[in-house]
Amino acid sequence: MRAASYDRHGPAAEVLAVHDVERPVPGPGEVLVRVILSGVNPTDFKSRSGATPRPIDGFQIPHHDGAGVIEAAGEGVDPARAGQRVWLWLAAAGRRWGTAAEYTVVPGEQAVPLPDGVSLELGASLGVPAVTAHRCLFADGPVRGKTVLVAGGAGAVGHFAIELAVWAGARVIATVTSSTTATPAPPTRSARRLGRPTGSSRSHSAPTSPLTSRWPGPAR
Repeated sequence: MRAASYDRHGPAAEVLAVHDVERPVPGPGEVLVRVILSGVNPTDFKSRSGATPRPIDGFQIPHHDGAGVIEAAGEGVDPARAGQRVWLWLAAAGRRWGTAAEYTVVPGEQAVPLPDGVSLELGASLGVPAVTAHRCLFADGPVRGKTVLVAGGAGAVGHFAIELAVWAGARVIATVTSSTTATPAPPTRSARRLGRPTGSSRSHSAPTSPLTSRWPGPAR
C-alpha cells in the first residue's frame, strides 16, 4: 500500500516521504480499515517535527484521525463489521499505523460506526478535536442550564465545544482573536436541527471585555 511516513524527527520536507509499505494485518481485537480521508491535527506535526517526540518503531505513518470502511476484522471482532463506514481516533497513538496511508489497523473500539447521512469529511474531522471538546465539557457532569465560555471558538476544538454545549442545553459565549474569525459562518446542519442561528463573539483584549455577540440560550 502507499503511505506517507518518516523514520526520524524533523521538518516535513526533510523526513516525510511517500513509500510502498506492506499492508498491516489486524490482530486480535483489531480491524483493518481502508482509509478514504485522513485528518491532520497539531499533535501530528508536533510529533513528526520533534517538538513533542515519540518513539519510532522503524517508521511512523502520521495522523491520528480519519474515516473509511472496515475491510477485515481480527480475532474477537464481529466479522459482520466488514463493510462498515467508520470514523477513527488516535490511530497513531503508540502505534506506527496512522491514517496517512491507504490502510490502517486500529483497536475495534477506535473505529466508530459512522451513521448514514453523515459525511466521511465530518467523520475524519472528529477524532482529536471532538473528543477533546467532549471531555472538557462533560468531565465534571452535565452542563444543561449553565453558561459555558469557549475560548477560541473558531478553532476545531472550539467549534465542536460550541455545538456540543448547545446540544447539551448550555448557554454559550465564545471568544475569537480577530474580526475575520468572528464573522458568523453559515448555519451547520446540527445548528439548524437545534433551531439555533450560528454566530460568534470576540474579545480583543481579555475575556472580560465586551463581547460583540452571544450564542442563544439553552436548547429546548
